[in-house]
Amino acid sequence: MNMRKLIAWLHRWLGAVSSLFILLIALSGTMLAFMGELFLLQHGEMLRASPPSAKSEYATAETLIDSATDGYGSSFKTMGVLMPHTRIDKVETAIVFGLPAGTDSVDQLLMLSVDPWTAAYKGDFLLRHTFGHELVEFHHSLLLGEAGILFVCVIALLLIVMCLSGLYIWWPRQGSVWRKASTISFRGNLKRIVLSLHGLVGVWLSLLILFFSISGIATAKPGWFEPLLVAPTHEPPTTSEFEQTCDGIINVGQAQASGKRVFPERNLAFFFLPNRENGPYLLTYRAMGDGNKLEGDGRIFVHASCNDVVHVEDLHLSETPTQLANMMLSLHGGYSFGKTLGDILVLLGGIGLIGLAGSGLYLFLTGFFRSKQQSS
Repeated sequence: MNMRKLIAWLHRWLGAVSSLFILLIALSGTMLAFMGELFLLQHGEMLRASPPSAKSEYATAETLIDSATDGYGSSFKTMGVLMPHTRIDKVETAIVFGLPAGTDSVDQLLMLSVDPWTAAYKGDFLLRHTFGHELVEFHHSLLLGEAGILFVCVIALLLIVMCLSGLYIWWPRQGSVWRKASTISFRGNLKRIVLSLHGLVGVWLSLLILFFSISGIATAKPGWFEPLLVAPTHEPPTTSEFEQTCDGIINVGQAQASGKRVFPERNLAFFFLPNRENGPYLLTYRAMGDGNKLEGDGRIFVHASCNDVVHVEDLHLSETPTQLANMMLSLHGGYSFGKTLGDILVLLGGIGLIGLAGSGLYLFLTGFFRSKQQSS
């Protein structure tokens, strides 16, 4: 068996073994292009809001938290605030999230929706009961936890191997590459037509598939890419200033004011309250030119009891590996390319991959059963 036949054999069998999982991952990834629409379809007006006037500004995080907890009407442990269009582009309200009193289970994570301008309480829902969130978890791990994340990464690695081997098999040994890449034949039987389409789609979408495969692995397992990627941490710096305990109490308003002083031209994206005793606040800020369209490139840690003890990270000024790691989820989700182009790229990659997995499985099965018939 020569090299070309060996690679073709490997391509067929890897595709057959992984095709079902590729279909599931590609389908869920394609649907995530409509995650905002899915959230709005499920919760409707609870997640919609509009400014009273063109010059209206968002209410402070403190006001949003107070309104949310009052509207919820029961004891509630606030963990943080997501500002509008932060994680989900179509969600126009601010989301105060946390746990009901008496539970520490993340399965009970509640999302309290608040009008970001008027601070009017809009309603609440359990995050685990939202289809959009479950879809993210399915795409990320097939709902199998850490083992599932590793398994999805292995499928992505196989996809990279199949993409490269498919290009090698398709590449003409003679003649024009462009002519082959721009020509499709509808002559012959169904299998020949499907094979022609399979090769053509694979060639034209190969770079997109490689991009989403590599960025997906880097999003889930950035440690695999060190030192090319160095993921920024959400943990506060381990300095003596942040380890000390002071007599003061820094409230939500003071923490937000500290962030505004540091990033006056940026918009608040996330506001995390201290997650341990004397732990710091964490605020993230974003601007138009930020690489990370979800969380932004600016963040500040504010000590919960000591005045003027802050730690600022402006990822614009960080080393390139840290900047790349910070923007990886934004790249993988298509957010870095803008709403319209990003959705188009995600749809092209997802639908193309579904077509390749389906057609590849068809070609494998027809060839497999044909060889069985010939040998019997």
